[in-house]
Amino acid sequence: MRQNVGRLIAAAIAIVIGTAFIAATFMGGQVFVKSAEGAMTAQYGQSDVVVLGYKETTVDGYKSVEYSGVPVDLIEKIDALPEVAETSISSQGWFSLVKGSSQEYLPFITQGESAGLNFFTYSEGKAPSAADEISLPVKFAERFGVAVGDDIAVTNGGDATQGKVSFKITGLTEDPKGAYTSYGGAAVTTLEGIQSIYSALDSGEMFAEHVLVAAEPSVAGDAVRLGALQDEITQLAGGLKVSSIEQITQDQLEALTGEANIIMSAVLAFAGIALLVAALVISNTFQVLVAQRARTLALLRCVGANTKQIKRSVLVEALILGFLASVAGVILGILLVQAILWVVSAVGLSASIPSVVSIPATAIWVPLVAGTLVTLLASFVPARVATRVAPLAALRPIEGVAETRGTAGKVRTVIAALLVLGGAGLLAFSFTLREDSLDIAVGLGILGGAASFVGLIISAVLWVPAVVSGVGKLFSKMGAPAQLAAANIARNPRRTASTATALFIGVTLVSLLSIGASTARSTLDRELDETFPIDLVAQFYQGADGKAVDTNQTAQKVRAIDGVEYVYAARQTYVNFASQDGIDHNYVETETLVELSEDARNAMRDASVLDQLGEGKFLHPAYNSFKKDTPIWMFKNSDEIVGNGGPEEQPGWADRVELKSAGNGGINGIAVTSEVFEELVNTFGIDDSQVRSSTLFIKVSDLKNAGDTVDEIRDVLGSENVSLEGSVMQRLEFQKAIDIMLLILVGLLGVAVLIALIGVANTLSLSIIERRRENATLRAVGMSKRQLRTSLAFEGMLIAGIGALVGVALGALYAWAGTQLLLSGMTDVAFSARWTDIAMIFAVALGAGLLASVIPARGAVKTSPVEALSVD
Repeated sequence: MRQNVGRLIAAAIAIVIGTAFIAATFMGGQVFVKSAEGAMTAQYGQSDVVVLGYKETTVDGYKSVEYSGVPVDLIEKIDALPEVAETSISSQGWFSLVKGSSQEYLPFITQGESAGLNFFTYSEGKAPSAADEISLPVKFAERFGVAVGDDIAVTNGGDATQGKVSFKITGLTEDPKGAYTSYGGAAVTTLEGIQSIYSALDSGEMFAEHVLVAAEPSVAGDAVRLGALQDEITQLAGGLKVSSIEQITQDQLEALTGEANIIMSAVLAFAGIALLVAALVISNTFQVLVAQRARTLALLRCVGANTKQIKRSVLVEALILGFLASVAGVILGILLVQAILWVVSAVGLSASIPSVVSIPATAIWVPLVAGTLVTLLASFVPARVATRVAPLAALRPIEGVAETRGTAGKVRTVIAALLVLGGAGLLAFSFTLREDSLDIAVGLGILGGAASFVGLIISAVLWVPAVVSGVGKLFSKMGAPAQLAAANIARNPRRTASTATALFIGVTLVSLLSIGASTARSTLDRELDETFPIDLVAQFYQGADGKAVDTNQTAQKVRAIDGVEYVYAARQTYVNFASQDGIDHNYVETETLVELSEDARNAMRDASVLDQLGEGKFLHPAYNSFKKDTPIWMFKNSDEIVGNGGPEEQPGWADRVELKSAGNGGINGIAVTSEVFEELVNTFGIDDSQVRSSTLFIKVSDLKNAGDTVDEIRDVLGSENVSLEGSVMQRLEFQKAIDIMLLILVGLLGVAVLIALIGVANTLSLSIIERRRENATLRAVGMSKRQLRTSLAFEGMLIAGIGALVGVALGALYAWAGTQLLLSGMTDVAFSARWTDIAMIFAVALGAGLLASVIPARGAVKTSPVEALSVD
């Protein structure tokens, strides 16, 4: 090994880069999974078990949700379990906090002492401990002009003199994880404090929206005991959904994308790509390396070494090199991911992103085994070939031996054809399994794509030289160097194929990641627009005099905020409705009826939802689901439900109007067109005083700075009896999760570019070393140094250009197939390619070909022809 340090370094670099790519992929996937969990489940902290305030039933594959809240007696039973350390809750109700002329609605929660149930940090003061104590968000306190030690009133809304509970402010909170950012923060008090609000304001029986459970440390660290605790709480819950953080994440992903395991499937896909690319680069480089040493191995046989000794020495050398380089690659991969996390943490991209890399076992053993094994296998075939060549034949100069296409053999052609066709068939078959199991489909898709790609590489010696030579002939009129370059490409097809293969492996990977990331971003952005069509909803309530609040003046103030793009004032009223289930089981629901005129399009991220509306259609609320075309019967709202609660017994049922669901409107209420709204108001005889423009739909102009815009809007609404909710902050967290994924892809893309550069540099450099005698002969017969440099540069750039063209085409094809496989189940895939990235790929490829050929050529022209022609 000491005699071949230079050549071994070239192989070692390929191994290090390849294994670093594998390790970084596994760790990057882990970061993305944790970040997505943090962004989607921030409100649940790091609790061990979550009791959600609804019952979930599935009939004929359709999931139905019935909200009821978690009663206090159930909370007390859970708290009394010996395996439970503590619980915290989020109140089912929102209450208005009033100070002087300012009032604002906030959700009320309790906060546990353990880290898993502690959402907030205190910038001032302490957590509440008594029933009359409360802590508030810092920005809320700034808007209201209150401080620690001040009193603040809590009401049901309207005039605080009509009923209030007074609290003492004990602390001001920050929300580093963004758990309640979308609500403008949360008011923290004790369970007794929330109960006192319900009691004093006659708000009915208290229920919790959800209950977070922290298990005792000995239970939390034992998966079996924790599972038993979850089962025990499920039995107590009486049908309420009991879940874990991981399951909630999967449910939310399924709601967003239609597939619960899409993140892990994406990680699996990139890990498979990383394994394949690393294997190909290492194999290609090491095979060239061993082939270059055929004369050295033959010389050893001449002095007495037998074939077994030669083969053993090559394999041991490969084993040592593969293992040591793989260790270095794992370390490099860890440092790469950690560097990305440091950058993300420094710029404050998202609180849900960990600042320290988490290293799964797969990030250690998979690249170590892959790097070592692939290096070993890559050295086996060339070593076997070298031992089969007669020593005297192998000692002859090999640089001038021309190769023909026949050397590839019929066996190579048959194997390559089987791999390409079989791989393409397997990839196509994987699409049929997507609905049943995405994991299996992705696994088969990767296997099929890998098989077809390997088939193309095996057959490269058959088609690459012909393509490159054909293109080279087009440039033959550019002089002797260009003619010589084209002749060299055709004369040694194996060397040409090896060099081009090194490049298009890397370029295919770069193109795959670049186009795949661009497509995923476009598709997910559109899906987020459809899922969160409205950024913010300001809901105004009546004042103390019972009159509706005039929103026009407030709407003008909101429109004047720099970060607001559009404000739509929606008319609304209240109606009763019943579904077929309500008719069968005697219950009626009351819901807000919201008018969506054509003007509403300007306030929506994705206005296509309005295209689904029309005569006899409605959009169901975000929190209530109806299958498309499911009918409901709507009738006039009455003050109370009569009889047994059945729809037929209610006044107004005779004038009912049937509407069918057109999908999810993503708002709090049933949405209809202006025409349908007017028809219902007239049919039900709803008085004008009951139709109010009391809801504002607000669209922000810059999603990335939505937090600042929301704060400004809250300042404007501070003196109104209004609640401000919306999906913009929740969407922002999803957007951050996507940004994290793309940031990781950028890091992997950088590694991929490096793989491409190393691959082409290794093979081109080694091929030039191989041709020292050939280049010396050209110099001896009159070729100048400049002509030699030009010829080598032209050859390198020509091979690199063709390799880049093939790589981009293959990368685009595999990116299309991969994104279709991963994303088509949730939405139509928006295939997208950034042409600046494609141009950069070609520029880098041509630059790699130029540098990889010119720099070694400097050594070639500095060596005298006589010295180079000598047999070493």
